[in-house]
Amino acid sequence: NAEYMGGSAPGGGSAAASGAEAQWREFVTLMSDPASALCEQLRLVLEPNLRAKLMGDFRTGKRINMRKVIPYIASSFRKDKIWLRRTKKSKRLYQMMLCIDDSLSMADNGAGTLALEAMTLLAVALQKLQVGELGVMSFGESVSLLHGLDEPFSDESGARVVSEFTFAQRATDYEALLESVLASLELAAARVHQERVQQIVFIVSDGIISNRASLARWVSEAASRDVLLVFLIADSPDVSRSILTRSTVSYPNGKLTVSATIDSFPFPYYVVLRNMATLPDILGDVLRQWVELTQA
Repeated sequence: NAEYMGGSAPGGGSAAASGAEAQWREFVTLMSDPASALCEQLRLVLEPNLRAKLMGDFRTGKRINMRKVIPYIASSFRKDKIWLRRTKKSKRLYQMMLCIDDSLSMADNGAGTLALEAMTLLAVALQKLQVGELGVMSFGESVSLLHGLDEPFSDESGARVVSEFTFAQRATDYEALLESVLASLELAAARVHQERVQQIVFIVSDGIISNRASLARWVSEAASRDVLLVFLIADSPDVSRSILTRSTVSYPNGKLTVSATIDSFPFPYYVVLRNMATLPDILGDVLRQWVELTQA
């Protein structure tokens, strides 16, 4: 695909808006089948968490309420309502933030279009699934909230978001991104006043990270808040520039060590993305692992 370059064109905002709408429709058409596949993968992972939860005091049921066992024994086994049943729905709200790298390196690597395709794929799939709220951020030298979690995501929203990307920012500040996105999610969780809120952040970038050590505290902070960070590495189609062929030089104890860059990637959940057709299955696997960990 030709590299997409957003922003306002000379000659007025209406022409730029029209071009963004056409670009969004093109992305939606291109991502239609993968989005349907991703929707089904996400449905298998996320919808089971919308089932009824176990509660109540019954003589028979699905699981024993351990808090009732001691009173049951102390009552000489008369207080036998010690079982839990599924009685009412426990609706869980998902808040998902898509963060797209708007830096110049994305254009240099030919990853800008891939990033916008990934954004469209996720947005369309989440729209179809309707399990929660969707927001979009761009980041580079600065971080911008392009679409808030409290706003419905529509085709107009998609076109407006696409028009904001230029892939021309001269730096990529991942620390500022993580600080901003965690602050936004904290406010979003407080706004809905709902106990069972699950928050997921998808970061779409080329994975060129210089300050890896300083990101550790933000990754740990996200984990402590039960926020899942999924990094989608929009990899270069040029094998010589792929993140999988890059090396990192370090000097532990003064000894020169060369290792694969991907081996020390600072985000525990990441996907190296080259082909959109593989993304639905891969994301489904990542989210399934995360759900299993949170329920363990």
